[in-house]
Amino acid sequence: ILTSVVALHELGHMAAFRLTGHRRARMIFIPLLGGIAIGGRPYDSRFEVAFVALMGAGFSAFLVPVLIAASGLAGSEGHRLAATLLATLAGCASLFNIANLVPVWKFDGGQVLRQICPGPAVLALASFLLLSALLALGWRAGFSPSFLLIAGAVFSILSLITVGSGVKPRHELKPIKTFDRLVMAGALLAVFAIHGYGMLWASAQLM
Repeated sequence: ILTSVVALHELGHMAAFRLTGHRRARMIFIPLLGGIAIGGRPYDSRFEVAFVALMGAGFSAFLVPVLIAASGLAGSEGHRLAATLLATLAGCASLFNIANLVPVWKFDGGQVLRQICPGPAVLALASFLLLSALLALGWRAGFSPSFLLIAGAVFSILSLITVGSGVKPRHELKPIKTFDRLVMAGALLAVFAIHGYGMLWASAQLM
């Protein structure tokens, strides 16, 4: 299940690469883990970076509602094993993708926020709000408070440490337009909401 979840996530990145003109984009498969999507050229704009980063979780967000509906249908027809398997797949997909939205560099959430936030102060505030939402979601899903406290502290420290880090592009990236900034912010919220719901729904079904 984990391999298919990771592969689907990376397939979303690869699809985004292709949509933004990376003709030689490819995915390298890693046994037991899934794969890694690699672009065919350097990034051209901040919007492109944000779009490619978000499409990992965004692509899977289209599948989660389908899995939830299929699980409900299977359960109503008396196929409990199939319903459980579908619920498990939906939960794993949501958990993996929601974890990738952590606002830390190298994670998709951190990549998106770095491109759409107009300055360090806004980036810090957005990172704090997103991390708080993730921790609240984890609490609602049944994770222990001590685990969430430790995770929150670790990710907060990592977020502060990596604020100025990152691989600098060879050429200056094209700035992101206000409309595109708002679109990506809305898409980030939508993806978070879908995977968050999937995670809570799966935890309620399986626990």
